[in-house]
Amino acid sequence: MAYQKVLVEVLTASGCGRCQKIKTLAKAVIAELNDNRVSYREINVVEEIDYAVSLGVMSTPAIALDGELVFVAPPSKAKLRQAILDRFGEPLATQGKAN
Repeated sequence: MAYQKVLVEVLTASGCGRCQKIKTLAKAVIAELNDNRVSYREINVVEEIDYAVSLGVMSTPAIALDGELVFVAPPSKAKLRQAILDRFGEPLATQGKAN
């Protein structure tokens, strides 16, 4: 199923050392895609525990796309980019920077 928009949700907790790194990674991928169909939301699992539990988050950091838990550990930049593009039904070769 192809989506019209993709919401990248980064689930974090205060005091989480890896969380800052994954927030930076997600923002960088979104900036590189330069696509207004992609939006970013940061979720503190302590403040939104019911939502985090409903996604199945067991630890932070984690990344959900459109309310679906996709990464339970920090992904590579390429994997996150491809997961976002997959939501649009577009292969990696048709998007992103030209080399």
